[in-house]
This record gives sequence, structure tokens and C-alpha cells, in this order.
Amino acid sequence: MARCFHGVRPLKTMLVENAENGQRLYESLLLDAKHLGIFSNGLAVKIIGELAMRPLCAMDIARRLKQHEQKIYYHLRKMKDAGIVRLNGVEHRYGMTAKMYELVSPVIAAKLYEDGYETKSANPVVDPVMSEFFSPFIKDGKLNSKIIIGDPYPHGEYNVPANEGTFLTDLLLMFGGLVRNLEFPAYRLDTEVKNADLKNNLILIGNARTNTIINKMNKMNGNKAVKFDKSGNLVSEGSVYSNPITGVILKCANPFSKNKKILMIGGVRSRGMRASIIALTQYFGTIIDKQTDNVVRIIEGYDKDGDRIIDSIRVVK
Repeated sequence: MARCFHGVRPLKTMLVENAENGQRLYESLLLDAKHLGIFSNGLAVKIIGELAMRPLCAMDIARRLKQHEQKIYYHLRKMKDAGIVRLNGVEHRYGMTAKMYELVSPVIAAKLYEDGYETKSANPVVDPVMSEFFSPFIKDGKLNSKIIIGDPYPHGEYNVPANEGTFLTDLLLMFGGLVRNLEFPAYRLDTEVKNADLKNNLILIGNARTNTIINKMNKMNGNKAVKFDKSGNLVSEGSVYSNPITGVILKCANPFSKNKKILMIGGVRSRGMRASIIALTQYFGTIIDKQTDNVVRIIEGYDKDGDRIIDSIRVVK
């Protein structure tokens, strides 16, 4: 099911809950205080309780709570405007389209006035899902992997240049919140890679045409989740994605080395690559919503403001 993300983009923060055996971290929505009145209504609170269990449409919620559907729509609209809920997708039922809603965050906070303080701790609070996703590529505040990008000169089986290196800046800025000691150079060109380098955890940027290491992995039997065909299209579980704006985020076992991992961030063409980077850096909490060891996300980018530049994404798979 494809999902589009637009409209309200609420500010997120982290809530640290002290417990007897340590700390528990929650991704928290920082809500504008003017929306706190939403929680004074008992029906709105019940709706939140239902959505906490699973995405639902207004009709589903109305039946569960034995309320008129228009009342449910009223509260859903207010919560969507506040950023508390978002559209999860649509389902087709009996010739109609049902909009499915989900909660944005398990915790909601409101800042009543400015009284915070800045911290320069060497161990900043990190989203546990993000920390798990980038493990083992980042470990103990250090880059624990080789970042491999395609050579910008024509090379490899397809004799094409790579231009994905231009998107590496945003990725490294994202790593800035996770990596405390970044050693330079942080990347290596695919034409410089030795066999010994492949025995590490790898972050691969590009596609099978622009990055020879992705092409080499593409020809191995170990990775069956996502492959590139000879035309450069993405193939996943029998589906072919040929649109140039299609990107991929893949976390899987490293077929070159047992017990190591690969994170591939790529696209059918450079615009698909841009979509993947936007998904990872701007919509991480939406596309990766739980801790998991293996990840496959097929992304499509789109131009939300009509300036011919991809600035938003939809999840195809």
C-alpha cells in the first residue's frame, strides 16, 4: 500500500523516562499548547485509545465506540490539524475509499514557556529506533563501516559515471547526531575498494550501474529482497519499479562476509537516490517505525511544491 506524507509536520523530541533499571526513551510530539484543549473531550481521548492499538478509519472507530461517524470525523480533523494523528493510507471498501489514521507518537508534550537548557554531553539522547537501525554501521559513537560511493568518472560494466556523491552531505549531517568521532575520509570510491574492504559492514550508495560493489552484490544469490535488472530497474518480490524517481533503502546481511551487514541507499536514477536520502533524513520516524534487523523500503519521490525538485516522498513498499 502506498503512503504519501504531506501537510502538518510536527516537531519531534525525545522523552526520557527514568526507571529502576535504567531509562526508557520515547519519541515525543512537541505540541503547540493551543491544542491541549483536544484532550478535554472524553470522546477524543477514547479515539486516541483506539488508534493506539492499530490504524483505523472513522467508520471503524465509530462502530467500536458506538458513536456517530460525523462526530469521529470532527475529532479526527482537529487532531490531524494539530499533528496528533496522520493519514496512514487508504483502503477500498464496497466501492468507497476509507482513510486510515494512525497516531504520530506515543507521547505528547507541550512547552508552556522557555526554560530549557542546552547540553553538550558527549552522549546525546538518540532515538532508540534510529540507533538500532544504524547498528552495527555506527557503534559507540564511531563509524563502524565503509561508505562506498560510485566513481564520478565512467567506469564499470556499464561505463557510466556516478553522481550520487552530491547527496552524501545530508547523510553525513544525519550521522553527526550519532557519530562523535568521525574520521576522514569517511567514504571510498568503488574503484578503490579492495577485497579486504568488503569484509566490513558496508554502506553502499547508488545502484548497480553507478556502483560496481552494488553490481557485484546484485549478481550474488545472497540478496533476494531487492535487485537491479540490466536496465537499472528495481526488482522486488516479482514487482518491477522502473520510474526514475524510485529509490530503495535496504538493510541486509553482507554476502561478502558472514556476520556483517550492508546498508544500501540508492535509486533507479539520481532522482530516486534523492528520494531515498529525503526519506531517510527527513521522514525517518515514518518509514522506519520499529526496531528490526532487516529492512526493505521502496520509495518514490514527488515534487510537492511544483518547482521541479523532489521534496517529499511516498512509501511504495
